[in-house]
Amino acid sequence: MQNMKKIFVLGGGIAGVTTAMGLKKLGFDVTIFYKKRAFSAYEGFSQKTKEGLLLNACKNASNLLEKQSLRNANWGETQNKVNYEFVVSRVLLDEALILDAKEFKIKCIKASVVKNTKFLEKKAVILYKKDSITFEAEADFIVDARGRFTPFKDEYINGPKSFSLLQELEMPNAVQSKTSIDSVEDGWIWQAYIGEKKGYIQFTCDEEAANKISNFQQMLEYINKQSLNLWSLEGSKPVKKLVKRDSFCKIHKTIVSDKFLLVGDSASSIDPLSGNGAFQALSMASVAPYVINTILNFPQNSETAKSFYKKRVEFIFNKFSKVGKEFYNLESRYKTNFWQKRQTWPKDEKELKKVPRIEEEGILKDKFIYPNEVVITENNPMGVWLFNNIDVVDLSKYCLENNRDKALKYFEEFCIKNSLIDKNIKILKKWLFSQKLLQFEV
Repeated sequence: MQNMKKIFVLGGGIAGVTTAMGLKKLGFDVTIFYKKRAFSAYEGFSQKTKEGLLLNACKNASNLLEKQSLRNANWGETQNKVNYEFVVSRVLLDEALILDAKEFKIKCIKASVVKNTKFLEKKAVILYKKDSITFEAEADFIVDARGRFTPFKDEYINGPKSFSLLQELEMPNAVQSKTSIDSVEDGWIWQAYIGEKKGYIQFTCDEEAANKISNFQQMLEYINKQSLNLWSLEGSKPVKKLVKRDSFCKIHKTIVSDKFLLVGDSASSIDPLSGNGAFQALSMASVAPYVINTILNFPQNSETAKSFYKKRVEFIFNKFSKVGKEFYNLESRYKTNFWQKRQTWPKDEKELKKVPRIEEEGILKDKFIYPNEVVITENNPMGVWLFNNIDVVDLSKYCLENNRDKALKYFEEFCIKNSLIDKNIKILKKWLFSQKLLQFEV
């Protein structure tokens, strides 16, 4: 079989496992190398993430997203019951994901990958340590899904440096699981009551503040200066040690090559305030297998495939970095460096090219990436070539190049040629107007 090439996936989180499953479906020989998370952490997930996990055959992981917690926001002088979220232990989620991978017949090796990957002319070589013994293994391709812990520390473009201080808590029993996010002068705090006396608090601040805090007592003293009463700290006591980790926006400079591809937080990570990290991972994992399939089995389209993937990663990163900036700008009470830096990053950039327009970009078709003309619009900045499974490039091009009357006549002929029913004709016509490909009558 042409696809029995060997691929190593480094990392067993959401991005790594769902990418591995996609590669397995394409017939590749896939091995996941993973290790247990070094610390306990909890994270809030949306219904959209639960559906994405189910869609990717991660049934065990999805089952952990069972009971939703009420989420409150105390931000910018307002208090709101925002929505609900699933609060899940990342350690348990990692274990469930690996179980899903094994049930999908993917080989999983619990080991620590040591040193950087070595790339030979035709192969990639990794060294991994298992039971204190170091092994060497070769593959045709490497997927790095080690998240924020990837070794490429100097190969990222970074936003303002934020760090999150994570602390598990033993709390008095409460009736209802709940979470809240609270803005404070020197950062923001996410707190959660998970049930069964389990609690969690995460304080996100800038690098200078984080360097002053090394244990829970120091964090408590710092938080107490913020003039905020936190329900998670009432009658609570710490469990295990305080954990410090980076949580700033960053994107890798290369992202993909002929021998490796980064996915999830390894490729780009966003401020946890935006709440879209899992969605970002699933989005990358949905296309990464086809990009790799093209690089390995259809090399004449390799450059198109790499550009296709890199542009999508950059688009998702820029989109959710702006979402984070919008959240930070909802808080106007504080004038500290923490807030000022995040309220002005990233800089606003205007689209210089005219939209709508037609450009050649990569498209996904028949399990490979191909160069093809696409329609770039304000709502579809990455381009679209199918609408309701109908190729709309030529139609869009004609509408852009001709006056309204000619465009409408061509549209009628297009609908007849494609045997569209009235309902679909109305939907397509509405889309053309909404994307400014057809102009309303003056």
